Amino acid sequence: MEYCCHIWAGAAKCYLAALESVERRAKRLIGDPNLVKTNLTSLDYRRKVASLSVFYRMHFGECAQELHNLIPPSPFHHRTTRRTASLHPFVVDLPRIRTKRFATSFIMRTAKEWNKLPTSVFPSEYNVGIFKARVNRLLLSECSSPS
Repeated sequence: MEYCCHIWAGAAKCYLAALESVERRAKRLIGDPNLVKTNLTSLDYRRKVASLSVFYRMHFGECAQELHNLIPPSPFHHRTTRRTASLHPFVVDLPRIRTKRFATSFIMRTAKEWNKLPTSVFPSEYNVGIFKARVNRLLLSECSSPS
């Protein structure tokens, strides 16, 4: 269930629901709710971290050139507005027309999550390990904060 989980992030909700039902069943088999709560993160959480980490590599060209070309370039803002002031410098421009199936699944969904990230998540120079650790910390704090 962990293999290529970043690709599963773009799957239809009915397929993700099937995976999550397997996860719930496995947690019931473990039987210890404290162990499950403290040591296991959800599949959805792990999919987000993996997707953002792969997207990070694609954005900075640390992959095949064909994959790097799928990421739309960051928009250049000529003036500062309230909206652009809150964006990080790595924001990608999301096209309104979705033609390729791959682009509408993994790329589009992950790009939306990517654009929501705060600037503090991005290291000053390329480093996947630091990026992944910061994304982990951010998502864990979002999961533990009361809604």
